[in-house]
Amino acid sequence: MVLTIVLAASLMMVGCVGAVAQQSTNDQYADLQKNFAEAYNRKDVDAMAAAFTEEAIRVTPSGMFVGREAISRNLQDVVNLDLHDYSVERNVSRSFGNFVFNAGEWQAKLGDQPLHGYYTAIVVRDGSVAKIMEETVTVAAPGH
Repeated sequence: MVLTIVLAASLMMVGCVGAVAQQSTNDQYADLQKNFAEAYNRKDVDAMAAAFTEEAIRVTPSGMFVGREAISRNLQDVVNLDLHDYSVERNVSRSFGNFVFNAGEWQAKLGDQPLHGYYTAIVVRDGSVAKIMEETVTVAAPGH
C-alpha cells in the first residue's frame, strides 16, 4: 500500500503550472495545466511527458527522475495505478524573468481511498512553449 501511495504522489504535482502577470503567458501556463490533466484522464503518458523539458527533473517519494524518458517511465507507473478524481490547487505562483515558481496541494483517489500531498514546480519557456523544468511532489503525513 505504501508503494501505491508513493507512486500516486509521483503524478499529482503536474496540474500545478500556473499564471503570471501577462495575459498571453497566463494562457500558456493555464493551457499546460489543462492539457496535462486531459492527457492524464486519457492515460496518455506521451502527452503527459511532453509537458516536461527534455532535461527536466522530478523528485517524488518513489525516487528522482532525470530527463523526459525517465519521467515518462515514472508516469507510466503512476497511470498503471489507476488513480482517479485528481485535482491540484495552486497556492503560490511567482514569476522571475522566464521562470515561474508554483506551489500547492494535490488530491486524488485510489479506489475509495483519498490521497493528498504538496508540490513545487519551476516552469520555463522551452522555445515558444511553457514546460516543466523541475518538480517536487510529496505525500501528506497521515492526519494532515
